Amino acid sequence: MAACTLLHLLRRSRPVINSRTSLSSQFFHLASFSSSCKRHAFTLPDQSFPLPKKVPFKVSAHGRTWVDPYHWMRDTNNPAFVHHLHEENSYAEAFMADTIDVQSRMASEMKNRLPTNISSPPERWGPWLYYQNIPDGKEFPVLCRRLEPDKAGWAASVLDYVRGQTGKEEILLDWNEIAEHYGYVHVGTCRVSPNHRYLAYTIDINGSEWFKLQIKDLRTGCILPNLQAEGVVSLAWAQDSCTLFYTVADKNQRPFRVLCADVEAPNNSDGMNVFTESDSGFCVDITATKDGKFITVNSNSRTSSEEGITFSFLIRFQEAFCYFCEVETIFLKLCRFT
Repeated sequence: MAACTLLHLLRRSRPVINSRTSLSSQFFHLASFSSSCKRHAFTLPDQSFPLPKKVPFKVSAHGRTWVDPYHWMRDTNNPAFVHHLHEENSYAEAFMADTIDVQSRMASEMKNRLPTNISSPPERWGPWLYYQNIPDGKEFPVLCRRLEPDKAGWAASVLDYVRGQTGKEEILLDWNEIAEHYGYVHVGTCRVSPNHRYLAYTIDINGSEWFKLQIKDLRTGCILPNLQAEGVVSLAWAQDSCTLFYTVADKNQRPFRVLCADVEAPNNSDGMNVFTESDSGFCVDITATKDGKFITVNSNSRTSSEEGITFSFLIRFQEAFCYFCEVETIFLKLCRFT
């Protein structure tokens, strides 16, 4: 009964629509939409679509041979390839020329929907809080930290407060400055030393995915010139905060070797070889355990994995290398998981 009453009320409250009026209004809207489409009809650019040239080239693999006429485009330094890219970009700009205003409005609307302050949650490590944020108007993030001692150390907290250090933000690495200098930036891995003095990170400045190792002294803000390796993939600090383990890639960008270096040594352009994976089907990776006592060396393929460990409490660089060799010889009985 209640449902019937509610349906009756809804029918009474619904306005009466003249079918003839409704059809005429719909026809008016359709006509307006059609005329609007005609007014905004796009025009093709005068220039023709650029087609890359075809160069005969035969490729053979797995017992089969085929013709790849665009094999010459693999050489990105070829002037003909660069010229073809410029032609494609010019055609794209001419094709989308009548949508520049729409693109600008859409970009502005999407930008207004983004939060003005994008920041990651702070992560405590010792007395420091580490976090990333993207400054307003910038494209890349900034790695920061601020000193926030635990409540247990109230005396140190008071002393830091008097010195003006507590709560003060410190910028460790600014992606935007690097991008402005080189025109491009991709930071692969960042690792802070256990004593919070050094920042080791890998950087790609040309889009080749070939990363260069740089170590920054957070006290002085300077980059250490004695160790700048190429093709670095993963990083791990020892507990002495001077010994850095890192992996390097071969020409196929396969991480295959683990090196160890003392970042405070005056002449240390190349690290000391610790482990080399000779099987081309395996990739090497290194990580430090959460308690910082061990550094794991992982060798992985699609079907199996191997893992070895070394102690991270190292006093001197030579002890680091010798002890790892001993662990590799005696204890590095790798377990294979299939």
